[in-house]
Amino acid sequence: MNNITTQFRPYLALSWYSLKAAIRNKATLFFSLIFPIVLVVAFGLIGSSNQSFKIGLIEGKDEINPIVATVKKISAVKTTTASLEELNGELKRGKLDAVLKVDPSLFGGYQVTVYTSNANPTTSGAVASLVKGIVDQGNLRATGVTNNPISFSSYEVTGRQSRYIDFILPGQVGFSLLSIALFTTVFGFIALRRLLVLKRLFATPTRPITILLSQGTSKLIMALLQTTIIVGFGVLVFNFYLPHGWVTFLEIMVLSVLGLISFLGFGFFLSGLANDENSAPPLVNVVSLPQMLLSGVFFPTESLPTWIQPVANNLPLAYFNQAIRKITTEGGNFSDTIPYVVGFMLWGVVMYALATRTFKWE
Repeated sequence: MNNITTQFRPYLALSWYSLKAAIRNKATLFFSLIFPIVLVVAFGLIGSSNQSFKIGLIEGKDEINPIVATVKKISAVKTTTASLEELNGELKRGKLDAVLKVDPSLFGGYQVTVYTSNANPTTSGAVASLVKGIVDQGNLRATGVTNNPISFSSYEVTGRQSRYIDFILPGQVGFSLLSIALFTTVFGFIALRRLLVLKRLFATPTRPITILLSQGTSKLIMALLQTTIIVGFGVLVFNFYLPHGWVTFLEIMVLSVLGLISFLGFGFFLSGLANDENSAPPLVNVVSLPQMLLSGVFFPTESLPTWIQPVANNLPLAYFNQAIRKITTEGGNFSDTIPYVVGFMLWGVVMYALATRTFKWE
């Protein structure tokens, strides 16, 4: 009990000064906090726009005919008028989804032609189906068919629109936690060794475990602060979805604590491998870049080639991203995250075991 008491004051002092040093480091502050928020803003603005179809109309043609008039009334359709040559150029470059040409028919009525391009295959097919539906309805009315033998009905079920911000923000929380665990830990210990701070600390009664715990505590405070800022920013600016309100927020904080503890194993391991500031960046990038690109930070791992998905889905950051999306995007409970929590915590156990063999104080 007396040993714990004597180590408590050094622990608090080292935690405080480690936190101050991390906050004053501009590079650390940028990559761990500002950079994720910038990405959240960028992708949040991209994902907030509603889908619309861009259709070109040929200038000089009859724009009062019922086909064009009906198309213009559809709120999801944006029309632009130009010559056929100009419109075809825009269509080939993918700036238009389709070009609509309506000519009077020799036998009365209209001849409707839709030009599409494989530059936008999905939206082009949707526009062609839309125009065909309008033409079919017009033909039925023209032939006097009022009681159709086959009827169609649609019902809209109340639901929630899936937005890109609800996918990207959890990934940014995980990415920022990994950045704190790697950058601040690796470069922090390199600086402490270079300035002989650790050597001086060993001349005091302060124990090595006290130094490690103080480093971890300072990183934990930064992690909780940055998670709060990122999630709060997403909620206030982009209406980020928290299915169960404050309960979901607290679950995110718990996951952030567990995630940081796990990721710190990578930081301690790389701290032992890196000898100076020149060797540290390549080592950190070898760990951080593959996880940033493959762990579902910016896009689902299902969109990756099938041969690499088993690797991508079992990376520690991928486990964390899947866990946090279980309680946010999918609206699940914390119990649903347990398999993923076990996954990234096992990674942490392995890395701490390796860190005991590589970590050095001088």
